[in-house]
Amino acid sequence: MLQVRLLGCFAIEQSHRDQSAVLGRNGRRLAAYLFAYPNRSHRRDKLIDLFWTESAPDQGRAAFSTALWKIKRAIGSSGRQTALRAVGQNVLLEIAQPTIVDAHRFASEIEIALSASRAESIAQTIELYGGAFLEEFDEDWVLEERERLEALYVRALTLMMRQAAAQSRYEDALCCARRILSTDPMRETAQRAAMLLYTLNGQRGHALRQFERCRTTLREECGVDPMPETRSLDQMIRSGAVFERIPTLLSETFGGCG
Repeated sequence: MLQVRLLGCFAIEQSHRDQSAVLGRNGRRLAAYLFAYPNRSHRRDKLIDLFWTESAPDQGRAAFSTALWKIKRAIGSSGRQTALRAVGQNVLLEIAQPTIVDAHRFASEIEIALSASRAESIAQTIELYGGAFLEEFDEDWVLEERERLEALYVRALTLMMRQAAAQSRYEDALCCARRILSTDPMRETAQRAAMLLYTLNGQRGHALRQFERCRTTLREECGVDPMPETRSLDQMIRSGAVFERIPTLLSETFGGCG
């Protein structure tokens, strides 16, 4: 069965073998774009301009035609489930079940799980997130879709973190916080959550080191210091005053937990 990976490194898998290597860099980018936006028409000239920008017009058109032929071969044995059609000036990739593409399956299932706010369903579905969307590419359309999917991923982890904290499962909540920060280390709300969770988990030294990592990251990446709220939490942890404000900090950090 055909399976397509857009999360992490791009792959077109037939019988667990990646068929995308023969497409070349621009062919892989074209195929990834078509799988990212299936079941809609795309203008040939737009696709050529997008992926063969530096080629002469004749060379671009020839390379595009070759890439389409190679993509058809890569997905050719998928029967009626997937078909690449070129009609006039338009190209259309038809997919009967978009969930064969990991990014579409993740987005669909995580939105359903989030709407139900069920941690168990979210925990199962979040494992479908195999990494940043097309991490090997950096075009504008890739960055836009990457940001959308990362937002869903972080939203799901945040809900799981809050529910775990509400149940005093601090280690589980910390796991979620660390996963959020591995995706977005400059998200100070998650930095403060990790600092507080370490403290509640009896790991005050880890909490202080978390602040130092946060400060180093912000200074190196943005040339700024942590927000006042983050610096204040660090001072409370150092002085021990944090333990006098646990109920308030839980409410501020996790939306009413505790």
